[in-house]
This record gives sequence, structure tokens and C-alpha cells, in this order.
Amino acid sequence: MDSSKLNPLRKNGKDCLLCVNRKKLIIATPEEKVRQKFVTELIDRYGYPEEMIRVEFPLSAFDKSLKGRVDILVLGKNKVDDNYHSLLLVECKEPNVPLTESVFEQALSYDDVLAPKVTVVTNGNETVALQWDDKENEYVEINLIPSYADLIELDYFNPKEVVNLNWVRPNHLEPESKAFKSVLDNFGEDSRTELHSFFANLIGLFYEEKEEISSLNVGTVTFNKDCLIRFTTFGNASGGGFTGEYRSVLVTDDAGDSQIVSMSLMGRIKTTNHPKYGNSKGHTLLLVAVDDFDKSHLSLELALDRYIKIEGGMFSIWHDGTLTVGKKGRVKNQSVIDFIQHEKPSLIRDNKVFLGSLDNSKSFTWSSQEVNEFISNVIDYALLRDRFRRTQ
Repeated sequence: MDSSKLNPLRKNGKDCLLCVNRKKLIIATPEEKVRQKFVTELIDRYGYPEEMIRVEFPLSAFDKSLKGRVDILVLGKNKVDDNYHSLLLVECKEPNVPLTESVFEQALSYDDVLAPKVTVVTNGNETVALQWDDKENEYVEINLIPSYADLIELDYFNPKEVVNLNWVRPNHLEPESKAFKSVLDNFGEDSRTELHSFFANLIGLFYEEKEEISSLNVGTVTFNKDCLIRFTTFGNASGGGFTGEYRSVLVTDDAGDSQIVSMSLMGRIKTTNHPKYGNSKGHTLLLVAVDDFDKSHLSLELALDRYIKIEGGMFSIWHDGTLTVGKKGRVKNQSVIDFIQHEKPSLIRDNKVFLGSLDNSKSFTWSSQEVNEFISNVIDYALLRDRFRRTQ
């Protein structure tokens, strides 16, 4: 293998790579390194002809009305005619970008135009290959990336065997158990130990898919469907974001719009004198996100360490109305409280947003009235916060 394919070269004080396909120097960004390494593997490991590989291929070559480029596209001649067709498409991300549902959606959005046999998504650390299964009427993961010879000859590749790793809900009252310790990474490092059992109980509620949500008594919206678990990223106003598993529900708001609201519990990284994020405690956050097409976002990041009051086994969760509106920044808490008071008075107690009280002596279940009321209030509050943002 030619070492210049991957070893950085220098030009104008910048690291560069010699692109195999484009035959020119490209600045060695993290994503470009992933892209060039994958091209090299296709050639050296899987026997793909260099002349059949296109890098940063414009979609306009297939449809002049389309914009954008495909990271890597492999072409081949069809067995029936002598025309070139798309065989394999690769979407590349830099190593620190997790392969969330939005990444797969981006890659698979090209299929209607290019119709490759196999679509691959990679960040250099993790690689997933997919094909369309007519019988299942969905994309399925395949065992491995096919060689070029197989890609030419075969139309179907063996699906990857699904390993059923049953998630075990932790007993929130057994902190020394293996299942309990498996969720500790979701807790912020500065969170008080006395809150850990509550956090584990809430995580168990969100992540347990054996019990689906059949109904929610949501005040200003109508519950439609439990969408179960999704692995994705939601950003916030500061430019950060939280990647992980979210429990999602489909609801219809009082304006008749469908909304997907997603909930999770994750720890915030502790920072000290950070150039962008300054100083922040490593608290554990209740995250509530709202889908808005390409602008899905976190509507609420509630630091449970601050907004929980414990009385016996009862954990009461509240909020002070803290809210940020885009570039405008933080707004007055009282303005938010007044808005919520007007829209849903039952959420306000003692000039604060009261979300509910939960008995942590027993496992939280979706059939529990107090859990139902708490989650319903959380969803209502998140959607009302977004409505307030739109008034600013």
C-alpha cells in the first residue's frame, strides 16, 4: 500500500492527504482521514477497482435538481446492460460522531436516487453495512462488506444474526447489584449518593421496553403512541448536546400538530474554566427533547440534583422556569412562570413549576397514576416551554 495514501503530507503549514480518487491534496480533517482510510480498505482489502470508486460524488450527476455530495460511491456495470450503476454507498463521519438515527437517515436518503445494493455508515471506529430486504420491507444489517466480485454477482447478502441482549432493569434498591452498576455511567459525577436509587428507578422506567405506555393523562395534548427507545443526539442552546437512548412518545398538541417528545436521564460533564462552557457541576439531568424536523432540540435540561425535594420515600420534582431562547439568551424566570400559569395553572405551586411526586420505595411503572401524572406534566411543560420560545 502506498504510504502517501494515509500518512499526512504538509502544505502551507497544514496536514494533508493525497486523495486516491481525486488525485489532489486534501486537508486532513478527522472526517477526511476516515474517508481516505475506507477508500484504501475497499481497494486493498475488498478488491474494489480504483477506477470504479468516486469520492465526494455530486448528486447532480444523477439528478440535476439535487444538491449535495456522497462521501464514497462505488460503480459497476449491470449484468443485463452495459451501463454503470451504483453498487455501494458509504457515508463517513469523524470518529467522535456517534452513529445515531440521523446519520443513518442521511445515508439512506440517497437510496431513492442512487439505489445502491449496499449502504455503509462508518465513523472509523464503528462500521455498519445495510441492504434493503423486500420480504421484511425494511433495511437490514448484513454480516460484512462484500467483496467487489460478490457485489457484482450477487443481489442479496446474508443478514447479520441479531444477538438478543436482554436489558436487565436494575433493582433501584440494590446498589451493589451488577444491573445497578451498569447504569452508573448515566449519573453525573457530582450527584449526591442519596439520589442514585431514584435515578436508577427513573432509568428503569425509560429503558424498560417490556412495558409499553398504553395511555398518558397529558393535559394540553393527546397521547397517540409509545415509540419506545431511540438512539440519537439532541442539541441545546449552548451548542452542546446529549447522545444516548431516549424513550419517545407521539402526541398531538392542542393546535392539532403531531409532536414526538423524547425523555432520558444523563449526566452532564463537569467543567472547570472551560473556554466555551465555563464552570459547571457534573449533575444528573432529566432531558426532554422535541422533534422539529431538522431542528430537533432539548426543550428541558432539568438538573435533578437542584430540583428534587426528598420527604421520606417521596421525591418531589420541580423547576424554577430557567429558560434560554436562542441568541437572545436567558429570559427572566418569572416571565416563564407567568406564561405557564396562564397556559396551565395546575403546574404552578408556590410560584414554581411542580412536576410531581414519586414514591421511590417501589419500582416506577407506566400504569402507576403518580408516574403517569409526572410524565404527563413533564411533556406538557416541555411543549409549553417551546410555545413560550416562539413568543419571544
